[in-house]
Amino acid sequence: MAVTHSTAARNAATNAVTALLNASGAGKLVFRTTGNITVPGTAVATLTFSATAFGASSSGIATAAAITSDTNAAGGTVATATLETGATVVVVHCAVAGSGSDINLTGGLNVTAGDTVSCSSLTYTALTA
Repeated sequence: MAVTHSTAARNAATNAVTALLNASGAGKLVFRTTGNITVPGTAVATLTFSATAFGASSSGIATAAAITSDTNAAGGTVATATLETGATVVVVHCAVAGSGSDINLTGGLNVTAGDTVSCSSLTYTALTA
């Protein structure tokens, strides 16, 4: 049998994670070449969350507020991303690909130094139903 969670549990878990991102000022969405939660890897582009990064979870899903583009990316090939607090503490580490991944980049994974990298929408889900 698969583990399932109530909507209340999914909302609570999602809100707990996003509260960390909301707690210390504008957090960051950082696209990286490689890495893991402990050693996140080299930053390719760093986008800034609004002061309140995510709204309250609904049906286990929190939606990010506006995210400011990186208008002068460092450049590289994106493979992972981190969601970080304003104090640059990594809260979430995830995979990035063109499709079928945790985060999907529609403009390609190769970023040239000086490029603008943007994110038009982002949601976070802590647990599955």
